[in-house]
Amino acid sequence: MSYKIKKKQKTKNYQYRPNNLTGYPLSSKKHKFIIQNTEVKNILIMDKTIASKLVAKKVTAKYERLLKTLTELLVSDDDTGTCYREALNLIEKFRLEIKNKYRCYLNEKELKIMANKLKRMQSVALQKEIELKSYIPEEYIGKSR
Repeated sequence: MSYKIKKKQKTKNYQYRPNNLTGYPLSSKKHKFIIQNTEVKNILIMDKTIASKLVAKKVTAKYERLLKTLTELLVSDDDTGTCYREALNLIEKFRLEIKNKYRCYLNEKELKIMANKLKRMQSVALQKEIELKSYIPEEYIGKSR
C-alpha cells in the first residue's frame, strides 16, 4: 500500500474539512500518528470495507470485555441488587453506543449475534433482580433506618 504526504507551508491556523466527507476517523492513544517523520493528526478512512474491518475488530474487543464484566457481575453474591442494575446499565450503554457510532459499518449478522447474547444476559439480570426484590420484606422497601 502506498501513500503520499504533502508538505505545505501553513499560512493560516485553521483546518479545512468539507462537510460532505463521511468516513471512519482513525484514533490513537496519543491523538497523532507519525508517518515518515511527519506528525498527522486526523486520518479519515473513506473506504467502507476497510472501515468495517477496523470497526468489527474494535467492537468485538469491546464486546468481549463487556461479556467478562457482565459474567462477573451476574455471578457475584450481592444482596443489595446493585450489581444487577449495573449490568443492565452496561448492556444499555453498549447497545446505544453501537447504534449511534458503529451500526453503518457492521454486518447485520454480527449485530444479531451480539444482540441475542445481550438479550439473554439482560433477561437473566432482570430475573435475578426480581427474585432478589421478592426476598426483601415489603416493610423495609423504601424506608431508611
